Amino acid sequence: MFHTAVVLLKKNGKVLLGLKKRGFGMGKLTSVGGKQEKGEDIQTTAKRETFEEIGVEVTEMEHMADVVFDNLHYMGKPERDMMHIFVATAWKGEPQESDEIKPEWVQISNMPYERMWSDNEHWLPEVLRGEKVEAWFYYNEKNEFTDFWVKKLPTNCVSRITDKTVGLKNTGEDSANFVIKEGARAVLMNEKNQVALIHSINRDWYKLPGGEREEDELIYENLNREILEETGYKIKDIEPLGYEINIRSQWQMIGKAYLYLCRVDEFIGKEQMADEVEDGDTLEWFDSFDAAIIALESVKLDEIGFYGAYFFTRREIDTLKYAKQEFERKRRA
Repeated sequence: MFHTAVVLLKKNGKVLLGLKKRGFGMGKLTSVGGKQEKGEDIQTTAKRETFEEIGVEVTEMEHMADVVFDNLHYMGKPERDMMHIFVATAWKGEPQESDEIKPEWVQISNMPYERMWSDNEHWLPEVLRGEKVEAWFYYNEKNEFTDFWVKKLPTNCVSRITDKTVGLKNTGEDSANFVIKEGARAVLMNEKNQVALIHSINRDWYKLPGGEREEDELIYENLNREILEETGYKIKDIEPLGYEINIRSQWQMIGKAYLYLCRVDEFIGKEQMADEVEDGDTLEWFDSFDAAIIALESVKLDEIGFYGAYFFTRREIDTLKYAKQEFERKRRA
C-alpha cells in the first residue's frame, strides 16, 4: 500500500485543480499532490507536493478526508492506495504551471466532474461543503470502480478526559509532544434494545466494544473489524455519535476514539485472543443504557490499580450518556 496527499486550495467560492500533463491520469483535471516519501509525515507530503507542483507554500490547511482505492491497477499490478485530502485556506505565492500540472481555478458551484476521475463526484462535494469523510472504492482490471461507500466522520466532541477529570495527578508533561492513537468504539444494541458491554471478569471492569486503528485502515473499517473480532457480530444501522479525546500524561499519549451507535446483524462467531482469555472477556447485555452505566460506575478503580482503567471507564460512561440522549431524541422525532 502507498499513501498520497492532495491539497485543495479554496478561495472566493472557487477551488484550485490542475490539468495533469504527464504520468498516471494524464489529461484529467486532478487535485494537486503526490506520493508520500519514506520517513515523511503526510502533512509534510501535502505541503511539499503543493510547492513542487504549483510553487505555493501552504500555511493553513485542514485534513478533511481519507479515500482508499482498492485493487487500483497501477504500473500493471493491483495496489491499495490511501489518499489523504487537505483543504488549504491560506498560502504564500500564486499558483504557477509546472512540468506536472497546469493550475485551473473552478467554481465550486459548477464542478467539471466529467473531466475528473469518476470517484470525485461521490466524495468531493462533501469535502467542499466542509464535511469530514472517509471513502472506499474497489476497482476492476480496467480501473473502473465496481463498488464503493462514502461515510461522514463524527465531528462533535462528546468527551475530553484528562488526569484531572478522573481525579489523578497530572505529571505536567507537554501534551503537544504526546503520541496520538486513533480508534473506533460502538454503543452496540440488539433487537431488544439491550446495550452490550465487554466484561473483563478477571480485571473486574467493563468496556464498550472497539479498539485501536491499524495501519492503513479507515476508521469505518476499524469499527467493523473490531466489533466482529470482539463480539462475533457483523453490524448494521451504523450512526456516528461523535468522538472522545483522552490525554494520558503518564503514558505520554492522546487517545482519540470515534464513537458510533449501531445494531447487531449476523452472528459470525469469534475466537478469543490470548489477552481476552487472560482477562476473562465476556460479552454481556444490559436491559438499558442506565443499567450499563450503573455497571461501569460500580467498577472499583482504586482497587484495580490500573492507570488506563480510569480513562476507559470515564470514556464509556460519557459515551453511553450521550448515546442515550441521541437514542431518545430520535425515538421522539
